[in-house]
Amino acid sequence: MISRRQIRYFLAVAQAGQISAAARMINVSQSTVTLSIKDLESSLGTALFVRDPRGFVLTDAGHKFLTYARDIETSFTAAERYTADEREQMRGKVRLGMSETISGYFAFPFLSRFSRSHPQVDVELRESPRLELEAELLAGELDLCLLLTSNLSADRRIRSHILHRSTRQLWAAPDHPLAQLKAVSLADVARYPIAILDSDEANRQAEKYWSQTTGFPDIIFVSRSIEAIRNIVASGRAVTILSDLVYRPWTLDGLKVEKLPLIDSVPTMDIGLAWRYRPSSSRLPAVEALKQALASNKPMP
Repeated sequence: MISRRQIRYFLAVAQAGQISAAARMINVSQSTVTLSIKDLESSLGTALFVRDPRGFVLTDAGHKFLTYARDIETSFTAAERYTADEREQMRGKVRLGMSETISGYFAFPFLSRFSRSHPQVDVELRESPRLELEAELLAGELDLCLLLTSNLSADRRIRSHILHRSTRQLWAAPDHPLAQLKAVSLADVARYPIAILDSDEANRQAEKYWSQTTGFPDIIFVSRSIEAIRNIVASGRAVTILSDLVYRPWTLDGLKVEKLPLIDSVPTMDIGLAWRYRPSSSRLPAVEALKQALASNKPMP
């Protein structure tokens, strides 16, 4: 039988990437964490982690279990904090805007947990490009936005808080020449055809780091579809640089895509909350509750 302690230790290792760091995080011994993970894997009948030079990395089964583990821990936490008065008093509507990458890869696990904890709060969802989201925030048509804060305009009326920084890495087919290198630089990448994602301003970020290093490489394919980019990379016709948030190792046709670190500095994809500044006296409790819930539920690596 799986215990909450095993769930907590599993989440800590998934977040920290190392047994020693996880043990410090939850203030127990390394041996206790190690034994708990072994017992959990034995109960599930599958390995959840593999060890590599960076530490402990989730297996495919580990990634799948991570979703359930987060939900289990959230349910325990909600049950501990729950009171009838809080449930009755927290009512209202929150108008939440999202950009397309956030809605597709980030938001809904968090929003589902929030809805279970605050069933009387109606979260009204909208998906729009960043510029439209900013305009709607300033016009008072949205209460909060989930978007890529690395793209935000420098408007002092808009406040933001980063929830997660997602590393950008090289994607390549397993038999691509770059996948055989021990260390890959942007100069190495620029020697091969590139696919560019034209979604949520990913191309805008690419312009920054390419223009500052080698200049633009040979771009042979531009698409708004991450799956289309994944497919052309898996076919070996191109490589791309995208964030870990949207990485999946397999195409829908079962072709493999490798993820490779870059030795050059490439900006992270920063995911966060944005809102229009208001005095504390005018802040709505339901909006503040959702803001706090999102800020405290950071994704695991």
